[in-house]
Amino acid sequence: MTTDSSLREEPQLTIRPKPSAFFLRRRFLRSFGPSLAVAVSGLVALLLAGTIVVPFQQTLVLRGKMGSKSDLFEDAKVQEILMRHHIRVHVTRAGSRDAATHDLSQYDFVFMSGEPAASLIRRSRANEWTGTARQPFTSPIVLATYRRYAETLARKEIAKPAGQNALYYTLDTEKFIQAMEQKQTWDSLGVGAFGAANGNQVLAQTSNICDSNSGATYLILLAFLQNGRHVPVVDPQPAGSPSGPPNLSGARTLANRVKPLVAAQGFPSADLSESYANLAEGDKPIVVIYEHQYLAMQLRAKAQSGQPDQDRVLLYPKDNILTKPQFLALKPEAERLGDLITFDPELQRRAMELGFGVATPAGSTKSTRLYEFLREQGLPTPEIADNDSTTPLPDNLVLEEMIKTVGDCP
Repeated sequence: MTTDSSLREEPQLTIRPKPSAFFLRRRFLRSFGPSLAVAVSGLVALLLAGTIVVPFQQTLVLRGKMGSKSDLFEDAKVQEILMRHHIRVHVTRAGSRDAATHDLSQYDFVFMSGEPAASLIRRSRANEWTGTARQPFTSPIVLATYRRYAETLARKEIAKPAGQNALYYTLDTEKFIQAMEQKQTWDSLGVGAFGAANGNQVLAQTSNICDSNSGATYLILLAFLQNGRHVPVVDPQPAGSPSGPPNLSGARTLANRVKPLVAAQGFPSADLSESYANLAEGDKPIVVIYEHQYLAMQLRAKAQSGQPDQDRVLLYPKDNILTKPQFLALKPEAERLGDLITFDPELQRRAMELGFGVATPAGSTKSTRLYEFLREQGLPTPEIADNDSTTPLPDNLVLEEMIKTVGDCP
């Protein structure tokens, strides 16, 4: 019997469905699904909070040059707030005058600690674009010391405490200068009565006069007092004399009178606020720093121990100089940063936590807002510093001549 091959059964093909992607398979979902859900939820939360913006949103990177005001931009919370606004700031730290007298072409903004340095920048960039000058907060220079040294001055009526166990004292600046001119030592003033021995000369340690605004501001104070409470000025030209370069011989003469009071401190330190916070008190009994640096240190102490540091106190000069930090945008894109640090409520709050006096919104004063904040934190407020009378600043030409003379600056 033969079989007709044409009647054979056709082969059957079984078509199987395409396998699911591995991350959709039941075994994978059972094992890793919960973890994946948590990760995705966390990513969404970070995006909504603004903690992560790169690479999902473009970040504006700005480069700035400044001195002590870099405390603001180096703060982790400030950096976090700025990142939520898609801004990252890189800071080069330099004294205000040092920043003002060097090339700024690689920077997007500067934040000068006072008006003189800001004026230098505007003058040097007369033919280049510079944004609106903003003054988001203030921070006067103060003389930071230790209680036994403040009490020594108080015993000689050179300083006066603002109450029992006060953190703040008013310094009679003229009497303090007299003690320096007489080359008094701490031992001769009687610091031994408060348990210390220190044969060093009574003086205030400053940062480099040639570089820093705080050093230059202290120089202005000394010169004002040494000049009989008159602002040093350019020498007047005799009537009928031909016009020519300004005569600054009077400024040089005054600067040479002040110079010994500054030179006695020896080689200036770079960061006096750090040495004041961390070194032994006998090393530098009095240092010239900014108010915000002291208040920030006390706010940290209160947060950590529940009490302020009772050993470290401030001397507020009776002849006050209110420094006005100025933010200058050197490129248009930095204007946005200037607006934020001036008006953003979160950044204003954080600035006060770092000790700065915030003067916005319009109509408020730096003392009112800052002192209210200090009281909220359980710290005493330096009402003795709430003084609107300020020592006038000399003309920039006069100040520059005095700085170069006193500091032997290039």
